[in-house]
Amino acid sequence: MKTLKSALDKLLKKYGIEEEVWQAEAILIWNDVVGKTIASHTEAHKVSYGKLFIKVDSPVWRNELLFQKKEILARINRRLQKTKIKEIVLR
Repeated sequence: MKTLKSALDKLLKKYGIEEEVWQAEAILIWNDVVGKTIASHTEAHKVSYGKLFIKVDSPVWRNELLFQKKEILARINRRLQKTKIKEIVLR
């Protein structure tokens, strides 16, 4: 018996949209992963070639997030259940 997840994965792969789906998911889970405080100063913008681009509203917050990038990256990939995001780019 197949699980719903494996059936969906197979369907996404069949139609060639697997990458677009996990990229959108990475953007959608950003606020949840980083929490309210960081989310109020950032916006997940796009994913390209394994890089998650984040808009940050001030240099102070950008600097703070530089120290947390590794941990945030690990939490995002854990939520995606795959190591898809290789880097977080702060802008």
